[in-house]
Amino acid sequence: MFTDVAAPRDAIPKTLHHRESASFRRVALQLGRRVRELRQERGWTVEDASERFGIEPAHIRRIEAGRTNPSLATLVSIARALSTELADLLDRTGTKTRKVER
Repeated sequence: MFTDVAAPRDAIPKTLHHRESASFRRVALQLGRRVRELRQERGWTVEDASERFGIEPAHIRRIEAGRTNPSLATLVSIARALSTELADLLDRTGTKTRKVER
């Protein structure tokens, strides 16, 4: 008769287990703290940053709270607007920020 049918591909994201790990949460929180720190150093509101990053204010709030998984394109946009390297957003020490030539 019928055999077991695999769950639809979109039923459970393949990376869900990674996003639920302590390691992922730690990195997401670090990234959010770093983005907030750099944004505030520049005196930007979330709305100011939204215009500069090219993303919605709500998305910035989720990034800063460590509650989302921003795309690489979004991270590059944020780093560029902040005149820093992408690696510096992910740096755990937060001490290596350097200006990027445009």
